[in-house]
Amino acid sequence: MSLNLTYSIYTMFREHNKLPQNQLFKKERENWKFNAMILSVKSHLINLTKAIRYFRYLTGTHYNKRFKVMRSSYLNPPVIYDGIKLPGFPPEQMQRDTTGHAGIYALREAFIFYKDCTDTFCELGSPLQAKHRLLDFGAGWGRITRFFLYELPPENIYGIDVMEDYVEICRKTFRSENFQVTAPFPPTNFPNEKFDYIIGCSVFSHLSEEACKRWMHEFHRLLAPAGIVALTTRGRWFFDYCESLKRRNVSGYLDALSKMFDDFSDARARYDRGEFVHSNREGVCGGGAMQPDFYGESFIPKKYAESAYENLFYFRKFLSDSTRQAQPIMFFQKR
Repeated sequence: MSLNLTYSIYTMFREHNKLPQNQLFKKERENWKFNAMILSVKSHLINLTKAIRYFRYLTGTHYNKRFKVMRSSYLNPPVIYDGIKLPGFPPEQMQRDTTGHAGIYALREAFIFYKDCTDTFCELGSPLQAKHRLLDFGAGWGRITRFFLYELPPENIYGIDVMEDYVEICRKTFRSENFQVTAPFPPTNFPNEKFDYIIGCSVFSHLSEEACKRWMHEFHRLLAPAGIVALTTRGRWFFDYCESLKRRNVSGYLDALSKMFDDFSDARARYDRGEFVHSNREGVCGGGAMQPDFYGESFIPKKYAESAYENLFYFRKFLSDSTRQAQPIMFFQKR
């Protein structure tokens, strides 16, 4: 707004309200300053609150005994815990190829998912016990899987992945043949009702709607009665992150994320209506097994999760907290 126009407006208000010249200007300026100060204080308080929550969680993670032991297995291998030699680690680049992170940071993300799962299993009246069997769907290099060694013996932990290299890494580092290569679409070779729990971190956050439906049917077959599935998906906040990349000088995968929707506002609106939102644009789907009909970026809202698989599962919980989670977790229990 130009100074001349601003002055004209003030003059108009002065004439209308019979205020002395400059008094209205001074009053409005003071109001603007006060409102700006209030907004600034509110913004800082919100950010401070988020920072405190995140710090508390990270320090709680950092000093958690189980996390410390697993961290030691990375920094000072080998580590023996409760008579079990904890798994080793693949090269850091191989770790980054799955989630973009490696080492302690990757372990911290994995621990948060693990703890959210074990806490929620207890909340649902089904705490992990040594007799239970667990399947890690999309096990990668085993960053999630290894934490469940605290509750389960190695022979009761299984994993599948479409990437043969990662399956071989898990077989080697876990010293177990319970890890298998699977095709992008089911079925698997496991018998009916083999598992009590199925977990999948950063898998349904990529699968197409059809792939998710088919895998949920397979999970129903694989689970024992009242078995539980815990799966992550992209959170609504990821729309904002991807759209923000348009304003940055990015390339490769990040550039593809910034272009995966023509209209991010429309994508958010569809999510808010409870629709399964998916993009398989070039750059967000990979090569090899990661074909466009199978892989991309997926956002599953709570409203969709509550009803899409209700003939197979009870929907139990949608755990979403962007201040500490990489992705929200959906919990289902077999009907």
